[in-house]
Amino acid sequence: MKIICAVDLTSSTTWLIEAAGTLAKQCGAELMLVHVMPEKGREIDFHPTIEARFRPRRKYYREPDSPEKGDSVPILHDRAFNLLQTVSDWLKEQGVSADISIIHGNEVEGILSQAEKYRADMIMLAGHRHNPVYQMLMGSVCEEVIKRSPVPVTIVPPTAT
Repeated sequence: MKIICAVDLTSSTTWLIEAAGTLAKQCGAELMLVHVMPEKGREIDFHPTIEARFRPRRKYYREPDSPEKGDSVPILHDRAFNLLQTVSDWLKEQGVSADISIIHGNEVEGILSQAEKYRADMIMLAGHRHNPVYQMLMGSVCEEVIKRSPVPVTIVPPTAT
């Protein structure tokens, strides 16, 4: 079984990663942490909550399909990469097979394309509690992924920390 875990690096990512890790471990599934970097002109927002939860371990990365080795793979946003690599290392220490992928563009398109590329059996997303006006104007990544995904989508709701 292969699970795509789409992480946006907000505080919601903490419980999403823990839930995805638990499910992957129980099912013996492979986990792919996918982060879609926003399109040009949009701000990238990093929240300290997730950074405090996961301690850095190793400093290398290899995209699963890349012929390159180690840190020779170009990474456009080191901070996102380093954080995802740290999370991947933490999951591996928990006994979960975990890789990472960082792509640029539209969040929905990116998640769905990675699910297809990875041949995922499931997609996991963090649920956010946006107010109705935001929802009406901006829409929801979760909602659009659910509508368009050919595989089951699990939404992990926010929890108290």
